[in-house]
Order: sequence, then C-alpha cells, then structure tokens
Amino acid sequence: MNKSLKVLLIMAILTFATFSGVLGTKVISEEERLTKETTAIGGLFSFPAIYGDIVVWADGRDENWNIYGYNLKTKTEFQISDSGNAILPAIYGDIVVWQEGFMLGDIFGCNLKTKEKFQVSDSGNAIFPAIYGDIVVWVEGGQDGDIYGYNLRTKEKLQITKSGKSSYPAIYGDIVVWAEIVDVPEGTASRIFGCNLKTKTEFQISDSGNAILPAIYGDIVVWTEIDSGEGKVDIFGYNLKAKDRFQITKSGKAFTPAIYGDIVVWVEGGQDGDIYGYNLKAKDRFQITKSGKAFTPAIYCDRVVWLDYRDGNIGELLDVYISYLDVVCGETKKSLPIDRFLKILKENMRKNHPEAEG
Repeated sequence: MNKSLKVLLIMAILTFATFSGVLGTKVISEEERLTKETTAIGGLFSFPAIYGDIVVWADGRDENWNIYGYNLKTKTEFQISDSGNAILPAIYGDIVVWQEGFMLGDIFGCNLKTKEKFQVSDSGNAIFPAIYGDIVVWVEGGQDGDIYGYNLRTKEKLQITKSGKSSYPAIYGDIVVWAEIVDVPEGTASRIFGCNLKTKTEFQISDSGNAILPAIYGDIVVWTEIDSGEGKVDIFGYNLKAKDRFQITKSGKAFTPAIYGDIVVWVEGGQDGDIYGYNLKAKDRFQITKSGKAFTPAIYCDRVVWLDYRDGNIGELLDVYISYLDVVCGETKKSLPIDRFLKILKENMRKNHPEAEG
C-alpha cells in the first residue's frame, strides 16, 4: 500500500471517528424478548447475568425456582439447575454459579461444557455469589456477614473480610469490591471497599452517602449511592488507577449499575423505569429501553440484558430482554461499522485507483 492510499485511509478513519462521536452511542436493535413465556422471577432474586452468547436468570416456572439459560447464537433455552430453590446466578466463561436457598443457603455451580454440577460453599448461610476466572466470591453469615472466596482450580477457600458487616460482592481480576457498614458521626453508613487478592491489601473506595451494589470492570468501580438527606439515588464511579471519584447520573432516581468496558448501564425511574447507559470515554448518555417496565440490567460487550414486566408483574413473574449497542469490543464477532466502512472504502479505491496499490 503506497503513501497516498495510507493517507486517504487515515483521513477516512478520522472522519468516521468524528462522525461517530457526534452521533454518540446508539442502540442498534429492537428490544428482543428471550424468555418464551413470562417465567423469570421478579423482586431481588433474579438479577440476570450474561457472558458471551449465554444469558442466565432465575426462573419460576412450575412453581419451582431454577436457573435457566439462553444461547444467543443457537437461540435455544436450557435448564441449568434442578433443585427447585435456585436464585441469583452469575456467569464467567463456561461456569455458572448461583445461590441455593431462599434467604440463606449455599453456593452451587455448573460447568456448561461438561454439564457437571458442583457445590462451592458448605456453611448453609451463603448468599450473593459473583465470579471471575477461577474465583467465586459470596457473602457468608447473612446480614452480619463477611466476604469469602473459593478458587475452583486449587479448591482453596479464603476469607476476604473480617468486619462482619460486608455485603454485595463483585469481582474483576484480582480486585474484589463490596459494600460495608461503617460508623460515621451521624450513626452508621454503607461505604464501598475493595481488596487486592494478590497483595492482600484492603482499601476504601466511596466516602459519602450510603453506597451499595458495586460493580467493577478493569480499573472502574461503579455503585448506587443514596443521599439520605435529600432522598436522591444516583450512580457514582471511581477510577482505581487515577484515584478519581466521579458522578455518572444526576437524576436522583438511578440505581443497580452494571459495567463492561467504557459502558455503564443502570435503571432510572423506579418501578416505572427504563435502562439507560453512559459511555465513560465519550461522556455520552443514552436511553436503551422504552417500555417503562425495565430493571436490573447486565452488560457484556455490546449486549445489554434486563428483566421486564411489561407482560408480567414486578414482584412475581416477568421476562428477560436484550438489546445491542454500537460499541466496539474485542470479544464480539459481529462486523462493526468501522470494519464495513473501511472494507468498502478499500474496495472502491482499488477499483477506481489501481495505481495506488503496492
């Protein structure tokens, strides 16, 4: 490829990038319903989860609570657990983990590739599992709990916190984050803390309001923060590398964030809410759903899933939906707009300017 062709390609890329920045992040698909019937469990027991082509959720068909999955590539639904009391699934790679037991129970898992089911915890009081790589984390002890972890490869159990006041763990790489009750001049409050499993160092992330439900991707931690004085609920974030705290929403009614790459998603508006997103890199806010009945989103790459009660009831049975975004991510195999644009440009240039080859 000679110099003139390279220059033209660079100009085209810059033009396309500028054009994309003006347009902002967009939803590029209709809201697609994944559940065949309205059987997903509502309330706080059925946060959906997604990894790659697999979406998982807690399902209440036949009056039994089990974990089900949906393969986006084959468009097939499948059952994962069979105990009848499984809730709160999490997924990483081929491994799905969940809580077995309504209020307190134990953490179980399944290898989707081998179909092997296994038990992770055996205390009888484990809740809220999360997983990254070989590490599963959860809360043990209920409301007066601590964060524990288990290495699926080495079969080693580890205690991460010792305060007896920890909840809602999330994990990415070597970093585990959670919410913890601490003493403040006004009484008590919930703050977000983290721990580096490699260095065994613990650190505080949030320092105001009542912070709950953290999520983490890379160096970015996001959470729901409740302003008790004004009654506002918003999404905040923290860059672990830059040690920079920032506010993402200002509506006063945003909660349950999830994050993947540069994209943060959350529900806004309470029981008549919709899913919104924010591109941290482009500083761009965008709306994802329009049903007014959406909550508890999860995100993987360009895919956002959530629970929706447009055909059900928020406290009973509802559906799992999905939409796709126009974001660039390494894991997706979908042809991206920039790829198509450059392919067409190069083909046209070869056709109209054969002398530029070389």
